[in-house]
Amino acid sequence: MHTSRRAFLGAVAGTSTALAGCTGLFGGGGARVSPSGDPLESPAANAPLPDDASDRTYAAMGTGGPEVVYFGSWKCPFCAEFAVGSDRVLSLSTIVTDYVEPGNLQLTYRCLAYTTNGDPFLGQDAPRAARAGLSVWNRAPEAYWGYHEYVMANQPPESETWATTDRLVGFAESANVSDTAGVRDDLENGQFEEPVRANTSAFADAGGSGTPTLLVDGETYSPFEPDKTRQALDALAE
Repeated sequence: MHTSRRAFLGAVAGTSTALAGCTGLFGGGGARVSPSGDPLESPAANAPLPDDASDRTYAAMGTGGPEVVYFGSWKCPFCAEFAVGSDRVLSLSTIVTDYVEPGNLQLTYRCLAYTTNGDPFLGQDAPRAARAGLSVWNRAPEAYWGYHEYVMANQPPESETWATTDRLVGFAESANVSDTAGVRDDLENGQFEEPVRANTSAFADAGGSGTPTLLVDGETYSPFEPDKTRQALDALAE
């Protein structure tokens, strides 16, 4: 796992688990383009939704098979690489194509925005970005994964405090989210704070150590170890 260049959770016996920040994988940042040339046309952006999407607290994809949980962060550049794809990662779109679309696995996204000490993870604006994602999911689930891919493909450097209400609503508009006025209202009113905070406890309970992390059959895997991760997904999908 790329723990020296990724966000990580350091578990210390008798103390709280603490999150350290990602380093800037992409240097100066700037827009990233998916392999398809358009993040809204990627397999992940058009992943099938579960039949009970409106009843789920967290964003999900897939119509059958066991659940895999993806722990990530809107501000982590390694999560952006997972979304966009590279030659060193088992990409989100590959997982969608090989496992989700055939109905062999479902995937749920849970965003880390706080450390177990209650501090914001990867900047003071990270919780707002996480709440924006849940707002989009709850208001327009059919547009959610397009929003996810658009934000990741255009993610500014994590050192910047970029996840303002105006910027997040602008991302939603660019990703064709229908109810952007509702997203703005949710952000201004502090909606979805409780489920965002619950993600930190869930990640710690799972024994996670960095973002992105996939929880597969109770074990954590990094998509930056593609062979090991694929073996685990294959075994779960059987």
